[in-house]
Amino acid sequence: MMVAPLYPGGLLEIQRANLRALLRHLHRELGSWILVAHKVGFRRAVVLGFCDGTNPGNMALARSIARAVGLTVEDALAGKAPPRKAPALMLVASPRRKGGAS
Repeated sequence: MMVAPLYPGGLLEIQRANLRALLRHLHRELGSWILVAHKVGFRRAVVLGFCDGTNPGNMALARSIARAVGLTVEDALAGKAPPRKAPALMLVASPRRKGGAS
């Protein structure tokens, strides 16, 4: 059973923690907070403020984070892991035979 937030559009602390984990995942994947901010569609200061707890966040930020990692907002708030990317496929040339007809 989920407890309602204290104000409209608010997030519970567990939901904030889940969203912060998703932001850290994006940071590991993309390599910089600027790229994370671009992907999420919010300013870097807002993203970093949410990560360090100085910005409480809201549902608009939650929706943007969920969209950026490929989850529904309900799954993102519930702490589901983002879908895994398929490993990059490399084209491998067929081995060349030595001698004989090809």
